[in-house]
Amino acid sequence: MTDIGIRKNFLDFGKNIQIVAICTVLSIATGITGFIALIFIFIALDNIKKVNVLLNNASLEQFRSKYIRGFISRVVGIMILITGGVNIAVYFIFMPFPISFWTMLSLSIILLSAGLIFVIVGLSSEIKAWKNLKDFFENNSSLFPNDLSSELIDGCDKLKKGTLLSAFGFLVIPGIIGFIFQAIGFFKLAKLNTLSDFDAPKELVIVEQTYIPKKVSDIKSSINFCPNCGTRLSGLGKFCALCGSEIN
Repeated sequence: MTDIGIRKNFLDFGKNIQIVAICTVLSIATGITGFIALIFIFIALDNIKKVNVLLNNASLEQFRSKYIRGFISRVVGIMILITGGVNIAVYFIFMPFPISFWTMLSLSIILLSAGLIFVIVGLSSEIKAWKNLKDFFENNSSLFPNDLSSELIDGCDKLKKGTLLSAFGFLVIPGIIGFIFQAIGFFKLAKLNTLSDFDAPKELVIVEQTYIPKKVSDIKSSINFCPNCGTRLSGLGKFCALCGSEIN
């Protein structure tokens, strides 16, 4: 890569994704790290936005937009699922309820179904997002060192598979495998932080002129005086500038 802005933003993307990778692993112990990971994912997406101002690449733009749409769809779906589950719980807690059981059950089923659809659409959008990022790294591998390029492509592939497997998290084993794939994928993308901050700037060559003093004999020989009036001569003419006498 020769553009300093592109290199720097990819470097920052790698640093932010590294935090995401670490927080993803730590989220096993505490949920707060999952929230921190989410924050840094969106900071990393902003790095991609800045890169694409310079590259104007369709795959990068689709990666960013699809990931954001997928995230929003999943959040909306989870909220609807929670609402559907709460409806049923509230009905049984506060029986008798002014709404009949079958009406409440039908409403809950509709909400749960709608929520599930939103979650599936969100997961599908996120899978496509990682595929778009993989396409970018495959089609622009010359922008990166060869070893790094292969790691980035594999990282996107791992994240794509991990997202797909997380959709079957209710089966436990696929969910665990998906989690591992996602963590590995983030760590592979984080290797972008190994890029140097800037391209090596061209060296500014300053040529210094060396002053060589004249010998005393040279100085004396270069000083002449008018033989008529004694005025110091410049050595540029044949006549004295003061009295006009001819200089031999």
